Amino acid sequence: MSELSEVDKTKRLFMGLGSIVIGAGIGGALAYPIFQFAVGNALKTGEGGEDKNWIDLGSVADFEEGKPTAKKITIEIRDGWVKSSSDETIWVVKRGNDFLTFTATCPHLGCKVNWIPERNEYFCPCHNSAFDVSGEKKPGSASARGLDALEHRVADGKLQVVFQKFKNLLPTKEVFS
Repeated sequence: MSELSEVDKTKRLFMGLGSIVIGAGIGGALAYPIFQFAVGNALKTGEGGEDKNWIDLGSVADFEEGKPTAKKITIEIRDGWVKSSSDETIWVVKRGNDFLTFTATCPHLGCKVNWIPERNEYFCPCHNSAFDVSGEKKPGSASARGLDALEHRVADGKLQVVFQKFKNLLPTKEVFS
């Protein structure tokens, strides 16, 4: 058996350390996306309000007392690598210093509801569902529940909502994910 020369020992040490450094780099590059996938959503705060997507609906002064007002918004939808947008309508009713905010989507089958001032109700033309000004379903409606209220707040004199879609045909409101 021949002894390794000092040059050979240095080469082996260099190759061993180089392999460790390259392996650690690859492991680190893979660990971050795997960690984000596995744990990322668990670390988000659900109720803190800072990570919610608040959408401005306009100045508080723009809304008349007790009169339903339709506000159009455009939301951005990300599904994997695909990014698209969707136009949505929000119904707003001012009641004193508070507001009622609803999606314009009927909870029955997802058609759009409109405010009918002559009948003092929101009406869905698809299956004749009707809702009063506070969003409660009227007797005889096909819908299993009232209109879906949205979380809202007033910030800097502007009304803001968090837009969400909800599952249809259920008696209780469940967020569509």
